[in-house]
Amino acid sequence: MPFGEYLEHLRRSRSLQQKQVADIMGINPCYVSALEKGRRRAPSKQVITRIIEHLRLTQEEQTAVWYSVEIFEPQLRLPSTMSKAEFEFVHKLSHSLGNLSHSQLVIMGKTLDWGNQVRKLRQMNGKCL
Repeated sequence: MPFGEYLEHLRRSRSLQQKQVADIMGINPCYVSALEKGRRRAPSKQVITRIIEHLRLTQEEQTAVWYSVEIFEPQLRLPSTMSKAEFEFVHKLSHSLGNLSHSQLVIMGKTLDWGNQVRKLRQMNGKCL
């Protein structure tokens, strides 16, 4: 879920008005409205930290809010540790974005999940797999 939607979810789940959230965040209520509607970039890490502290987010909610900020940003930062094969894959994928079917997304997502599970099992078993 993008940051704005998640912010609105958190606000409503705590029965808060946009002005109350704006006061907590130290920003203008109009900015909260624009965030919730996806018209503005996510706020700074300091503002996100204030949200986490003042709304007393659970660990699960904290993870979700940071993830929502990450997917909210239109630009990705590629790690400098990427292999050539990873870079070529990301480049190829970038040309397909906006045209991928639901099935393609599910397959890629499941493949990544499976790979992460295998990596964790290898770490747990001392690379016996």
